[in-house]
Amino acid sequence: MVPEGKPRFELRAQVRRMRSPWFIFFVALFVRLLALSMAQPWPLNPASPFWKSGLEIVNIAHSIASHRGFSSPFGIESGPTAWIPPVYPYVVAGIFMVLGPRSNLSAVAILSMQALFSALTCLPLYAIAKNAFDEDCAVFASWAWALFPYAFLIPELFVWETCFSGFLLTLLCSLCLTPPSTGWWNWLAVGVLWGIAALTNTALVSVMPVLLLAPYFTMPLHASIKPIAVIILISMLVVCPWILRNRLVLGRLVPVRSNFGEELWVGNHSGGMGRINFGFSPSDNVAERDRYNRMGEIAYVTERRGEAVNFIRANPAHFVSDAFYRFRYFWFAVGEPAPIFTCYRLLTVISLIGILLALRHKPGMPIVTLIAAISVYPLVYYLTNVYARYRYPIEPFMMVFAGFAISRTFVIFRKKNTISIGDSASGQFRNGLATCHHRACRQQ
Repeated sequence: MVPEGKPRFELRAQVRRMRSPWFIFFVALFVRLLALSMAQPWPLNPASPFWKSGLEIVNIAHSIASHRGFSSPFGIESGPTAWIPPVYPYVVAGIFMVLGPRSNLSAVAILSMQALFSALTCLPLYAIAKNAFDEDCAVFASWAWALFPYAFLIPELFVWETCFSGFLLTLLCSLCLTPPSTGWWNWLAVGVLWGIAALTNTALVSVMPVLLLAPYFTMPLHASIKPIAVIILISMLVVCPWILRNRLVLGRLVPVRSNFGEELWVGNHSGGMGRINFGFSPSDNVAERDRYNRMGEIAYVTERRGEAVNFIRANPAHFVSDAFYRFRYFWFAVGEPAPIFTCYRLLTVISLIGILLALRHKPGMPIVTLIAAISVYPLVYYLTNVYARYRYPIEPFMMVFAGFAISRTFVIFRKKNTISIGDSASGQFRNGLATCHHRACRQQ
């Protein structure tokens, strides 16, 4: 015979397993790999539209794999470039060297890698949510990230550093939310990760001051700032070789990437729509590509920046209107008709509800830090150019608050059920007492 307690014990073990961040990670990876098998029209060949989804990265990676160096972002021999930060093009180039440029196997490897980074985000996300709130919030937030359609479809559509950026920023947040330990190895690791983050997606650096300084608001005034100094120094040492390379091959001091002028122009020029408008950049306009090649990268982006600045000065009201449009697009994907953007907007709404509940319920320093990071990160996009995937790196932070909102809903629901059950039992008990009293009176 099976002991009566055994099924209950097995149920508890299953529940514990489902609450494990590693179990959630493996489910997230399985879901993403399953989506990978359906999201693209396999097999892919060098002419497939997929390779145009991250054209600059693909072209630079192809150039590296062909032993022509970090160059030619637009598919023509235009010489050295700093248009894109170096980490992801070199990663893609390594895959091209092993599996072939723009091959079907390379596409499988790139998308599987992006799925892996997206799934790995569950682990630091769990730690952040548990630190900011509690284990219930961590479980709900991690499961939401694992199964949320927008979160697991994005890795399977583009050749961009988006998923790697999201994983890096979430990992750095989980490491920086607590006061820095006294171990030099910890400072070294965080500094190296910040340097890699800067060389992957320069927008991530905007969150660096928030995450590094936040723990000090809960520490004594005389607390040592040595950890911050070491972390910043190490991150600069990681980035400096790339800056030196840019100075030597481009003839100009370029901090990480060169195309800020282009991004500013894309969102701020006469006849523009306030954000990316395909057909006007060297990647998809032959005339602009020839102009870029003729002028050289530095002269081209300098001229673009000048045009954008002149437009902003001459049209300040237009600039403010466009900035507000970019704000609305960043959070609600205004004008995007695809069904997947319903999930995009839903995450905004639920996370906002979670933020309001958190500020009312338990506004500790980790919560304030996450809100500050979410607020600071998109500022540069409000001023320049915006696209839906640009938000992906901070969406794990938003999922923390969405998880808190969901967990609070479940808590309220359980309390109501408990009260209703308690009221019912109490009513039955009172009715029983009344019946017994009536019988006693009749016997008397």
